[in-house]
Amino acid sequence: MALSTYNISDLSRNTQHQVALRKEQHGLFETVSIISSRRSSNIPTSTTFRGKRIVAVASALALATILVIVGAALEVFVAHDSARSGNWIVTAAPVGHVLGIVFVLAVLFLATVPCLVWLLGYGLAWSWLKASVDNGQDRPTSYQLGIIVDVLHGVNLSALWSGIKYIHGLNKDKRTSYKPAILRRAVGVVGFVLTLAYSFVVLLIALAASSSSLSFVRLGAYDATWPQLSRQINASACASTSGAVAAGVNLCSLQTATSTPFSDSLPEGLSTLTNNSGVNAVALGDDGTAFIVPASIPRDVAYYGQANGVLATCQSVTSQCVTNTAPGSPLGLSCPTALGFDASYNTTSNAYPFGILDSSGNVLAAPYTVASNPFAFGAVAQSQAYSSAPDTYVGNSGFFTHDNSALNVLTCSATVRSVGYTYFNSSFTVDQSNSSIITDPDIVRGIGAMTAASFLADRIPAALEGVGLNASSPADYANAFARELSRQLIAFTSVLYVPSPPLEVQHVTPILGSKLYLPLLILILAWTALYLLTTLVLGIVAVRATNASPYTLLAAERLRSPFTAVHAAYARNEAQRTWNVEPNKLFSVETGLDRLSVGPTTTSGGGLAFGVTRAAAVRAPKGAPAGVESSASSGAETVRHERERDVEQDGRPSVGGTMYETEDEDFASAEGGEV
Repeated sequence: MALSTYNISDLSRNTQHQVALRKEQHGLFETVSIISSRRSSNIPTSTTFRGKRIVAVASALALATILVIVGAALEVFVAHDSARSGNWIVTAAPVGHVLGIVFVLAVLFLATVPCLVWLLGYGLAWSWLKASVDNGQDRPTSYQLGIIVDVLHGVNLSALWSGIKYIHGLNKDKRTSYKPAILRRAVGVVGFVLTLAYSFVVLLIALAASSSSLSFVRLGAYDATWPQLSRQINASACASTSGAVAAGVNLCSLQTATSTPFSDSLPEGLSTLTNNSGVNAVALGDDGTAFIVPASIPRDVAYYGQANGVLATCQSVTSQCVTNTAPGSPLGLSCPTALGFDASYNTTSNAYPFGILDSSGNVLAAPYTVASNPFAFGAVAQSQAYSSAPDTYVGNSGFFTHDNSALNVLTCSATVRSVGYTYFNSSFTVDQSNSSIITDPDIVRGIGAMTAASFLADRIPAALEGVGLNASSPADYANAFARELSRQLIAFTSVLYVPSPPLEVQHVTPILGSKLYLPLLILILAWTALYLLTTLVLGIVAVRATNASPYTLLAAERLRSPFTAVHAAYARNEAQRTWNVEPNKLFSVETGLDRLSVGPTTTSGGGLAFGVTRAAAVRAPKGAPAGVESSASSGAETVRHERERDVEQDGRPSVGGTMYETEDEDFASAEGGEV
């Protein structure tokens, strides 16, 4: 006889009555309509869309996932500045915020695994229903059904492992039963979603371990009054030539024709050189230009300013100039004419030359008369920080040892420039497009004038002691000498410069951003897409399954809920309750007579088994009607005598004997309260 199934909405809830059946062909199933006065109020009819709840759940899962992943993308790429650097994403978004959002996504994946398995149950139920109609092999055995229920309800690694062991025959008791497709699907899909969720947690851990915090700054409009960050020549100090030391030369009071010619300029110059001035300081641009800047710059600003500066370039020519190394006398130095520097020892001043050179290569006696820009500068640097065998070169430093010291011959070219520069993040970048050579000779002469009082021959070598000892070429010391020469030439003229407004100011806001590993971000996006695809597929299959047959809702609960198995095994079987979609409604109002016991018990065949049974020893409460006691007691007495006989024969107690009698009044009440 072919198996028939029925339309739930048309079935009577009271199967005790005999009713006539009217069969109609309806797709895969034969729909049976039963005329009954009692119809279900909570089960949709065959013409009603039964997937509303499924659509709502699947949509909620997808929407929540999309919102979180979009939130992460907005946090990293939209709400904050970001850029790619190789395999890294550098963003102004705090690393804690980014990881927090991804953590929410990981929790969402883990928490919604049961929801995905809930959707899976409908597709499995539909396959089971179809196999039941056709007597197909997709019907599980009782043991296989137990595995499916365990996997779908437990949704954990233990239940999953039990299913895997059974499918692949890893158990000690090899079961040869055919493994239906719904069993494999249940185990496979649950394994997939668990792997998806747990591996996403691993991705989160890897992202947290690889990510790091980085400091950033954000530039914005500077709304307050602009600070005086540029420096310009004091026009009032240079308005006349009253401070000149020679006719027609205006040194702006840097050097005067008094007994103390540098009293107005030298103190501020020394303070500026050592960065101890309250007004000015010397900064080095990225190209080596030295210029005057404010002694104190607010930390929250970036600005574009204009200033005068000096850029020097030098080379060590010691090897071309050493001629006489006789001990006890100054080192003989004679440089080729092409170098334009007479480096020989001056017996009048008892010193080697060090200063601005004239056209003949000699140091200017009145350096304020320098007539060119750029101008030449020659120096013989002496130091006791360099030592080796007598009259030998000290490595690649450019120094040559002689008697108690070492000497290095350098020729330089110094240019006085007007430069535009940008200050940002404690660094100065020179704008080459807005830089030019100064054509005003008085500014150049002012720098020259200060070399007469600044003792550069002592100060510059002292600032560079030991530089270049481990150098690969003499250029290391020469480059350091050029930078220090630039600093000192401009520093001693600092009294000329007064504060002025910069050309542009921006407000700087410090930000602690993050550095994220791009491949991990791509994997997180792929995992999210896979989760959404899984939700979509399971949702579509579930909707199709529930609309293909009204039985799917009921069959799915038989696969997912242990309540249905407990009800079938131990509860009262009331036919009309078996059509409830909610498992808890399968159970009728329970009383003390419905309590269960666990322990050894006898079987109908006389054997002793361990199991769950209904309580056999029942006594009516005090004052209860006689009818209640007799109906309960008679059954109890019968069971009691049978159990006592079994104990006498077998020597072992059984559930339902006098040892399980109780004094609890509600336990014995046939009309007791609901459990």
